[in-house]
Amino acid sequence: MLKKMMMATTALSLTFAVASTTALSTLVLSADTAIAGNGNGNNGNGNNGNGNNGNGNGNGNGNNGNGNNGNGAIASALGGLNAANANPNALANASPNSRVGKIAAYQAAAQETIALNEAAEAALAALAALPVPDRTSAEVQATIDEALIAGLDTTLLDQELADTLAYEAAAAIANESVAAVTEAEATEAEALEAAANKEVPTGEALEALRTMLGL
Repeated sequence: MLKKMMMATTALSLTFAVASTTALSTLVLSADTAIAGNGNGNNGNGNNGNGNNGNGNGNGNGNNGNGNNGNGAIASALGGLNAANANPNALANASPNSRVGKIAAYQAAAQETIALNEAAEAALAALAALPVPDRTSAEVQATIDEALIAGLDTTLLDQELADTLAYEAAAAIANESVAAVTEAEATEAEALEAAANKEVPTGEALEALRTMLGL
């Protein structure tokens, strides 16, 4: 069973006083391991087959019991959040103050976080593709002004200014995108806490909830 949780870390230091550090999305894949037991039969009187079958069935039942216990533990940890199994129409039309309605609010908040995280990753990638300027646009503009007064050609300086402005604009977008992700994550956490009728689930229980909600 694939279990997906977002967590990614990107840090960028800019030489002209624009710095940004992102929150991260990590894809963690974990697979359930099935443990098969070996049946041990008693020797003698031609009862090996029956003995093996008996023990094999016993071990099989035991393994199924363990699996059911695991599912039961997750269901217990989720408590009222098991209502996430409601059909999409129920989630969409539930009263905001009902358990299902609060779960739907958490689902919407989590979807918003995912979308904003993708946008932030794209903004950071666009920023990383640009050359890092040696100075700020204000500093370049000051040099251009001096060159114009001196009657010097400013062609190269004009290009430097354009590149620096492009970088600063991309950096501003990246910073805003990262800030939006941070805010969305806080909103998502609040929505989950409001939806839970007991301790907020973590680990496998949280992953199971997100899977129910298609996250």
